[in-house]
Amino acid sequence: MVLLVPELTFLTGLSDLRKNSRMLKEVMWEMIQSPKQHYQRLTGLLCRIRDTPDASRELERWGLRLDTDIYRTRGHVLPVERINLRLRSFLPADDLGWHREVTKEVPIAVISMNSWFLIYPKRLQHLAKELLVAMRSCCGAMGMQVGQPTVQELRDDRIETYVRTIQSSLGSQDKVQLLLCIIPSSRDDIYGAIKKICCVQSPVPSQVVNAQSLMGHPGKIRSVVQKVLLQINCKLGGQLWGVDIPL
Repeated sequence: MVLLVPELTFLTGLSDLRKNSRMLKEVMWEMIQSPKQHYQRLTGLLCRIRDTPDASRELERWGLRLDTDIYRTRGHVLPVERINLRLRSFLPADDLGWHREVTKEVPIAVISMNSWFLIYPKRLQHLAKELLVAMRSCCGAMGMQVGQPTVQELRDDRIETYVRTIQSSLGSQDKVQLLLCIIPSSRDDIYGAIKKICCVQSPVPSQVVNAQSLMGHPGKIRSVVQKVLLQINCKLGGQLWGVDIPL
């Protein structure tokens, strides 16, 4: 038993944040601020401390004084790096992202999926079919080939069912490139059990897809599948993109 002194402890984090999408957006808006917004908030805080008598007296008692402006220095802006794919190179857009390019162009090295397992609970059968269709629809632009998987349909979504099915599947086939599992929600227990088997007991590349991420309009599903294919290509030994690193 661990006994904690209440006066010396305090709660941290937001345990139910994922369930509240509105709160999550508000927290992300607070966290993702531009440099100008950071500066305005920090100088505003310094002015509030200066104008609050209690805070000023406390700092004087400590022998501290805070300027109402932060230290300024000269910065250096690095040039934009050129991103190299197999057939062409390009400079990233202003947002410094290149997801669109790597999903519509052939990466530097591509590994095809010829021998792989698809495991999912029976109640998610329709999502599994949509996932497979989307994977085959998206893979061509990336230069990948997605073959027909060996499908294992689970009668339920209990951890034991996943574990037994994965162990028997990996034991029945000699060479397996990838194990792709669809789980009903973001459950860390199922995810951890799958990764323990695939990373420790019977090493094989694995990809776990949350069923909730596949629900929505077709554009959202396509975007998720594109990212999944990029991850799978890397896990199989492929190379997505590179940059020039001169001597």
